[in-house]
Amino acid sequence: MEPSRPTSSTTGLQPLRVPLSPKQGIFQIQRRSRMEKPSALMPAACFSFIASCTMRFRRLQKRQLSRIGRFNMFATGEPRRRLLRPETRIAHAPALQKSDDIWLCSGVSELLDSYDAFTLDQYGVLHNGREAYPGAAECVARMKAAGKPCVILSNYAGRAERQKEKLPDIGFDPDDLAGVVTSGELAHRYLSKQGKLGTRVLWIAWSEREKRGLGDFFEGLEDYTLVSNVEDADFILVSGVESRFAGTEAEEACDYERTGEHRLYRPLFRAAIQRMLPMICANPDLRVIRPSGWRAYLGGSLAAYYERLGGQVIYFGKPHSSAFEEARRQLCLAVAGDEDAALELELDEDFRICHVGDSLQHDVRGARSVGFAAAFVGRTGLHADDMGGQDAPLTKEGVRDLCLEHKVPLPQAALPRFQW
Repeated sequence: MEPSRPTSSTTGLQPLRVPLSPKQGIFQIQRRSRMEKPSALMPAACFSFIASCTMRFRRLQKRQLSRIGRFNMFATGEPRRRLLRPETRIAHAPALQKSDDIWLCSGVSELLDSYDAFTLDQYGVLHNGREAYPGAAECVARMKAAGKPCVILSNYAGRAERQKEKLPDIGFDPDDLAGVVTSGELAHRYLSKQGKLGTRVLWIAWSEREKRGLGDFFEGLEDYTLVSNVEDADFILVSGVESRFAGTEAEEACDYERTGEHRLYRPLFRAAIQRMLPMICANPDLRVIRPSGWRAYLGGSLAAYYERLGGQVIYFGKPHSSAFEEARRQLCLAVAGDEDAALELELDEDFRICHVGDSLQHDVRGARSVGFAAAFVGRTGLHADDMGGQDAPLTKEGVRDLCLEHKVPLPQAALPRFQW
């Protein structure tokens, strides 16, 4: 007689129960539904229903979070929590989602009735680095005559006064402007007040500093000394890209402006990061179009590379809020006449400011993030070739597609060039 096989009843052992996932549980229920009575399936059916509802809820929750994330990215160009800073008041303008919402203008005169004051980018909007664009100087003069104050807001690494002195040589009357804000002036102001970073500076600048307006940058900063090696430095100051250890006997030039080769700075930056040296970037611009048409690399590209290697960078200038807030302060002071009235005007949400610029990343993104309106100049400056050249027609669809490509919010207005 063949012996019977051991079972749970013959061995006295309890059957092993393995926890099932929701999907496995549903499969087991479907398998048992053909063998068990309806009354025995009730607990299993409830489990199946609950598991199915849980899975659907999780899918809907992921979709909702993804939708919220996409809205924030489109409205401001980056998650809002990264834009909210304690040192400044930031108002978020409503997001524009259709190209039909872009106001296509032939000139600045069409914008005057909609805004009370203007901030103007300089390079690529007012001039090409050598001379003013046709009609730009006349446009600034007519805006002043119309009672619309203008402030130049530029990522220029030098002092604001030096920039103002250069305007007549380009073709502009400084008296037509309510003020000048430069990223270099903001950096200088920070260095004159800070006491945490130290006073020994490794300076990256230009070889022709007088010509570039950097010859007097350290006036008023007598406590600072320039060093010729990483070991002696407390921090790095980036005012250009051509000259390493600027202002010292160890100064050496390189062709990073033309090549953008990071290897030229890799050993220096790695040694600085090993010593945990912070960097101050006085010009956040990545690229610029030179008068002869070639694209130059600027300080912002060096700072971005330093961050990718693991370094810490403090930026001054667009698109960061401190530059726009300083321009707002100067505009309100020009309109109100005194500090107390200017402060009240700064808090007035009905005081409408429009920023005119040619860079989507620095001008449009920065203006929208602080509550300024943005007017994009498409036929001169940084994105002229991306828009089909200076003679191609400017279209709403073209502006929208370029904004989507660069992941920035749409501007309120677009115009071919800065003209009346």
